[in-house]
Order: sequence, then C-alpha cells, then structure tokens
Amino acid sequence: SKVVSLIWHRSMKSTALTLTSDKYFERYAKFITEADGNPQRITSADDLEKYDVLVLSGGGDMGILSGAYGEQTDNLPIGGVNDDRDLLEKQLLEKALEKKMPVLGICRGMQVMNVFLGGTLWPDVSQGGFDGSIHRDGEGGEPPEGDIAHWTEMQGKEFEVTSHHHQGVRDLAEGLEILSRSSDGMIEAVKHEKLPWFAVQWHPERTPEGLGRALPREWLRKELQKCTTK
Repeated sequence: SKVVSLIWHRSMKSTALTLTSDKYFERYAKFITEADGNPQRITSADDLEKYDVLVLSGGGDMGILSGAYGEQTDNLPIGGVNDDRDLLEKQLLEKALEKKMPVLGICRGMQVMNVFLGGTLWPDVSQGGFDGSIHRDGEGGEPPEGDIAHWTEMQGKEFEVTSHHHQGVRDLAEGLEILSRSSDGMIEAVKHEKLPWFAVQWHPERTPEGLGRALPREWLRKELQKCTTK
C-alpha cells in the first residue's frame, strides 16, 4: 500500500552518493543500505536539498585546478582526473557546510574533504616517504590494479582494512582531527571538530565484515537515525 511504502521510504533515509560512473554503485549501495540508507547517485549540487546525508566515494585523482597539491606543480604523477567531479564535490561540500549536513568521505572522499577545508595531498604516497605496498601504490599515477589489506588502529583497537589508493593527506586541513594512522604514518581516518563530517582513507564497502567496515557504517547509521528523529 502507499502508506506502507511511505513509512518504508521514511525509515530508509535518502543518501546522496557521488560517483565518477555507475560501475561501483552496487558495492557502495550495499554498504549504505546496511546502514539503513537509501543511496542515489547525485550529479547536481542543486539536488542536495532532497537528501539527508552526503557520501563522497572513491575515484580518480584530483586535478591541479582543485588546488590539491598546493604549490607543487612539477612531478605530479596523477591520473583519472575528472575536473567536473572535482567541481561538483566542491559545490556539494559548500552546501553541506551551509546546512551542517553529515558527510562521509571514502578514500578519494577523504582527500576531497581535506582539500575543500584548505589542506593538501601527496600526488603519490611515495613522495611523502610512505610504503606504497600498504596502500596499493599505482605506478606513475596509474590507478591501482587491485585492493590490498593492511592493518590500522582506531579507538584503541587494531583492525584490517582494504585500501586502493596512491595519494594521501599531506597538510591536514584546519578543523580536522586525526583518528587513525596506518603503520607507516599515513592518515587513515579523520573527523571534523565541529561539523558531522567523518572520513576514512580505506574502502569500507570493499572491506569484509569487521571494524574496518563497521566503524564507518555505524557512524553513517547514527547520522541517518538523527535525521529520522528530526
């Protein structure tokens, strides 16, 4: 019935998801649905008002126009750049900031959040002296070929996560607090000191059941529940 359908829709809070393509939608959708979210791909910042939470997904490297690399203009081994996506996510975060909307950043999403708030990125983790074999370092800016599992620590617990990236946070933006680092010192998780913004460098949607999947999922679930009670 329409009533049942309406009740179900309100219990599944609408979640805006950014993606470069629909290739990985199902994987993110499964993760978001586990948190009682109702994921839909967002392609225009004007549509954000229809949603309760914003999820910034993984993807290619941020472009030079985004300011992600600060004053570094040479030796930028970057690939998979999509300037339109960079611009869309900047516009979405501007609106989310204005509304104090919850935002979950995943992999690239954490990097985008950091850059939006004034931070910078390592064009490649090797330039920061980090261990590429932990993070699945792509050669010469090429996207990594597959996932790699490694250990990280958060809330006093050590757990395994699945990574798929070759860039990382260089200068941490003002307002962000580090929650986790991997064994080589790479920043693995952050939260905003005042806003309901949380981000992880790993891929919870690719991580098997355990804290690496559960911590971001339960954060998302709590934020969606808050929306339900408004």
